[in-house]
Amino acid sequence: MTNNRLLNLVHEMIDIDNADEEMMENFFESVNCEKGHLLEVENKPVKYLYFINSGFIRIFYSEDGNQVTTHINCPSGFITSFNSFVNGTVSTDNIECITPCELLRITKSDLDILCQKSQKWADFARITYEQSVIYNEQRTKDIINLSAEERYLKLLKHNPDIIQNVPLQYIASFIGIKPESLSRIRKKLIS
Repeated sequence: MTNNRLLNLVHEMIDIDNADEEMMENFFESVNCEKGHLLEVENKPVKYLYFINSGFIRIFYSEDGNQVTTHINCPSGFITSFNSFVNGTVSTDNIECITPCELLRITKSDLDILCQKSQKWADFARITYEQSVIYNEQRTKDIINLSAEERYLKLLKHNPDIIQNVPLQYIASFIGIKPESLSRIRKKLIS
């Protein structure tokens, strides 16, 4: 299993031992997916929480025939349609591999068991959840308060790998603008 990236993340936050690492091996499943593969589709409950070892994933929904990208590789490395995953409800989102991806995935029931069996994994899940809430809160504030150019520059500063690996139409949607507007911003910054 390709789990070094996840183990490194866990070790940055909490101190786990071999037994906790072994539990991860038992509960997380390794999967490789091709570019364009839909991991989860709208109108069905989400099955998994994904950890991205490599590659780029987006979450999007359809509105008036357009795809609206709401997330591209969340900072913690975990990604899913959280409302559906946590509550077992039908998702309004699609989750798509933008590039070939190496992932670890876990079901909600297995995540619950893992957190019940290990206080350290429960602590890690809580910290990751808190970071996700903070990230989404800041993202909402940025969409409201920053100009399109400022949002692009912030993404460029903090996530240059997204700029280099993700198609511009997804980036434009992610920062809340039309692709033409993003092209104008990029031309302006180059000149």
